[in-house]
Parts: sequence; structure tokens; C-alpha cells
Amino acid sequence: MTFTKTLMIFATAGFLAACEQGAGTVGGEGGMAATGGVDAATIRDANLTGKLEGATMNGNAVVYAYYTDVISDGQVLNGADVYCGGPGQAVIQLTRGEQGGRAFHSMAFTCR
Repeated sequence: MTFTKTLMIFATAGFLAACEQGAGTVGGEGGMAATGGVDAATIRDANLTGKLEGATMNGNAVVYAYYTDVISDGQVLNGADVYCGGPGQAVIQLTRGEQGGRAFHSMAFTCR
């Protein structure tokens, strides 16, 4: 893993921790998995229901955290676009990582 990817993972973990703290909920085991649970208000695409490990909102940014063996980046991007009102409306930042030996990604996005 490159230094830049490592920094991005730590930055995302910090952002997710801030989301958890702001939401006032209790998260998972730690690291990137600590997203504060799934806030149903942040999901407008039924295809994401039950597949995300975390879905939180902080200000106007929404963060989805997920295992890629459960749901693909493309499906999550489609869900972000649905949340934002249509194709191409979500401005995303994808962070790739690993949790428990599985690919674990987080997608932070805002709407155009």
C-alpha cells in the first residue's frame, strides 16, 4: 500500500469517526467499520438496504461503508446518484481498504 493510500484511509477513518460522534450512535469494532450504524434516512435506493455496513451523514456529506463481496462499488455509486436525484449527481470520494481480510470501502459523497 502506498503512503498516499494509507493517508487516505486514515483520513476517511477520522471522517467516519466524526460522523459517528456527531450522530451520537455507537459504532462497530473500530477502524473504518466504526461508522455509527446505518441511518435509514441516508438511503433512498432499495438495492442498498441491508447491504451497507454503515450509512451516516455529516453536514451535506453522506458516507456509505461496505464490503465489496456483498455489494459492488458500482451499485453503491448508483445508490449515491439515487440519493442525489439522478445519474451523475453524486460527487464521490472512494476510499479502498481492508477489514478482517476482506475488501472494505467507503464512499463519501455530496450532491451537485
